[in-house]
Amino acid sequence: MRVLANSDNCLGGSVSHPFVVVGAQRTGTNLLRETLNTNEEIAMLGEVLTPSPAPAHWDNFCRNLPRRSVLPATRSKTESLLDQYFEFVQYRIRHHWEGNRKRRSHAVGVDIKYNQLRQIAPANWNSSSAPFILGYLRSRGITLIHTTRNVIHCAISNLIASQRNVWHNYDGAVIDRTYHIDAEKCLAYARTVLQQRDAFIESAHDCKIVSCSYEGLSEDIGRAGSQEEIPEAPGPLRDIAQALGSSFKFRYERRLQKAINVPYSRAVSNYGDFVGRLRDSEFSAFASTLE
Repeated sequence: MRVLANSDNCLGGSVSHPFVVVGAQRTGTNLLRETLNTNEEIAMLGEVLTPSPAPAHWDNFCRNLPRRSVLPATRSKTESLLDQYFEFVQYRIRHHWEGNRKRRSHAVGVDIKYNQLRQIAPANWNSSSAPFILGYLRSRGITLIHTTRNVIHCAISNLIASQRNVWHNYDGAVIDRTYHIDAEKCLAYARTVLQQRDAFIESAHDCKIVSCSYEGLSEDIGRAGSQEEIPEAPGPLRDIAQALGSSFKFRYERRLQKAINVPYSRAVSNYGDFVGRLRDSEFSAFASTLE
């Protein structure tokens, strides 16, 4: 891989608690981002390694650097480039967030998925080694927030989202039809998520990690009831606030709604056959969670 060359900038600047959210698709990273961003002390961007017109996404940052800076990358130059990138993210958040609401944020983070962890590495990085970026994040003392979810729910959500072409429900859309779920595709997706999760846990074992399950986050948000303010209690939001040195000031603004907002038995057209195949698989313990 070729990346852009050196920078004298250091990661963090006045950001005392940089963080990266890591997980699979459909594990609640968008819900987490929406919630964290209601706290003026915290700012989080979406999947910065996914193509987007947003200036703070990685590809756009690289495109705007001088072409003369493009060199075969050594480890130190790749680290320097990442330092420069995180400084740029901080700058964009501090100076270009809507309403200038994040000018005093001291915890700044981005979202990277499991399958993106190997996108940034020096030239000739050993593909059998742990992802380069995890070593970089460890060396900079960056907190990782690891998002997880019931893998069968995660797989069903992915398959239905693909059929609906609705990945994030900001319009209050309600599922008004059923969807056929290919059991073998669902199981294969769940296995892939587990493999990626296990590989991440092994590679990041000595990083600073805070766990955030989708189910735990949903319970945290559910405490808001009909109000916006989320009452403080044990759960992933408290763990995250403590790890980031932030006060517990979160709200549920209801901009983002659940994508599957009806029981699975009403959303899956072949529900009986699907559950039967699930009970015959290594994921049989998850069958009862669909009821």
